[in-house]
Amino acid sequence: MGDLEGIRFEQGGRQGYCTDCGWVDLASDQVTRLRVDITRIVRWLASALGLAGRYQHEEMVPTALWRLGEIEHRRKRRTIFFGRRLSDPALTPIIEARLRTACAPGCGVLITTTPDVAQAIQAAGHLVVPLRAVAHLRKAGFVIENLDAYLDGSAGIGERDSETSLRLMHSGRIALIDGERHALSPQVYGFLSVLAQGGGDPVHKRTIADALEIDVDKCKGADICKRHKAVYRTFVAHDNDGHYWLKPEFVNDQRR
Repeated sequence: MGDLEGIRFEQGGRQGYCTDCGWVDLASDQVTRLRVDITRIVRWLASALGLAGRYQHEEMVPTALWRLGEIEHRRKRRTIFFGRRLSDPALTPIIEARLRTACAPGCGVLITTTPDVAQAIQAAGHLVVPLRAVAHLRKAGFVIENLDAYLDGSAGIGERDSETSLRLMHSGRIALIDGERHALSPQVYGFLSVLAQGGGDPVHKRTIADALEIDVDKCKGADICKRHKAVYRTFVAHDNDGHYWLKPEFVNDQRR
């Protein structure tokens, strides 16, 4: 059986999409329905950014947009927002209007779970940052990493239309595949960084597990990159003995 890439609920039943078999029926004990506690995520995010003790977060659009507080970066104050459902046609005009009046253009940072942010919201003039590119759960808890790369502007560097490389991996936490930018989560960035340090030589999963602070038994490249499958398949090679390495054509990308 291949990878499970999607689940749908129809007429009281459950089906999963297998990459080898297509849609297959799932028993009730094979699926657990989870409910996301958005309020808790907002609190975690504010705490990870060091805002919880100084600001009271404000829900600007119910269930969709929050103002978390302000940070200072390179002597410039930035207002931090958290948003979701940013492509919902019913909410987009409301969110866009609130963002335009919340702070001056270019002074806001909108951290979001929405993969494709509506153009109207992008036009409000604030920096849009994917949550999964900067957030990570570590042993110490929920942390935010690499936000500086976005604030410094390096995460928005232009690229050639058909480029496939890791040229922006360190400066912008970005992988390029056929010109398309793929934001790297902290764990995937760490995984690729360990392989890059290996210079194309095989790196055993024990070394990778130590660097990522995870159990070696859970250190599988496909699992680490399960939300970045295109990145994994494009840049990483492996064998059956627990070794991983960057494909030769991408070894020196980060030095360009």
